[in-house]
Amino acid sequence: MRKIILISHGNFAGGALSTLNLFTNQLDNVCAINAYTDSCPNPEKALDAIFSSTEGQIIVFSDILFGSVNQLLLPYLSRPNTYIFSGFNLPMLLQLISLPESASEDEIAHLELEGKNGVVFMNRYQLPNLDGTEDE
Repeated sequence: MRKIILISHGNFAGGALSTLNLFTNQLDNVCAINAYTDSCPNPEKALDAIFSSTEGQIIVFSDILFGSVNQLLLPYLSRPNTYIFSGFNLPMLLQLISLPESASEDEIAHLELEGKNGVVFMNRYQLPNLDGTEDE
């Protein structure tokens, strides 16, 4: 079974999981680690518990590249069937929960593009003309 870990400084991970719950209640395989909070003062211990009890695929999303939380994940890069992303957003998480457990590494890696495409500076975004008329 695939295990998905959301981990962040503070409550970002828990908030992301709460938001995912609005879209589906099929999140038994997803956990949030709100690192360095009262609920999880030792994220290293929490990660060790998850990794030691999970035999299958693990996909992890951390909040900041080379932040302290992300650094805790670096030793797990050598674990087979472990995929670690630094930075995440709702579009990539929604895409992930629709991926079958048999998804290839390339399909999992494509989540990065989904995340990047989900970030748009709307002030410079050209809205499509949806009324069917030509722009003048």
